[in-house]
Amino acid sequence: MRVVIAEDAVLLREGLTSLLERFGHEVLASVGDAASLVAAVEEHRPDLVVADVRMPPRHTDEGLRAAIELRALPASTGPARSARHAAAGSGP
Repeated sequence: MRVVIAEDAVLLREGLTSLLERFGHEVLASVGDAASLVAAVEEHRPDLVVADVRMPPRHTDEGLRAAIELRALPASTGPARSARHAAAGSGP
């Protein structure tokens, strides 16, 4: 599967990249902010996006807003239309 990762914590981002690659996935881009996420998806057209919800610069909902923006892309330019938000303390 072709994947783009968006996570501002470098150790977590690199760990996810390593784990996904170890299991045969192709990580097309690994970025640290929402603007870079949108650009990477438009450039690479991945099958899957793994994105943090709270990202720079405000650390509120930038990743979530980027995901909503990406869902609005035509199916041929955006990732698969599936998303799940899991935060500490939230249910399954």
